[in-house]
Amino acid sequence: MKADDILSASVQAMKSLLGPDSVTEAIKRARGRDEETNVALLDTYRVQINDVVRSICETGDPHGIIREISIDLKDALVIRYLKNREMFMQTFPDGIEGIDPDPASIWAAIMISPQDEAEYSC
Repeated sequence: MKADDILSASVQAMKSLLGPDSVTEAIKRARGRDEETNVALLDTYRVQINDVVRSICETGDPHGIIREISIDLKDALVIRYLKNREMFMQTFPDGIEGIDPDPASIWAAIMISPQDEAEYSC
């Protein structure tokens, strides 16, 4: 799968889960904070982000899970997604052969930080 297709699928999954407006709002809030505050937010919610991603992959109601989380956790999800997506795209600039094309699986693979798990997919 080409890198552009991976990027497109992951963006589609992120917007589907949070809604395009929520993603845009989270990005605006992140830009309004300094880098140190965004890093602290990621550190604070690291475990919860992983739990949310796993829950989304394991349940049939990802939108119910998203409705229940705080704005700060949603912001941390978006920040982690953007940060990990950039790292993913730098690591695999040409894409990856044989990757599961399911947008949710691609999103989960991007969302679970390498320091937390080697691999996780829906």
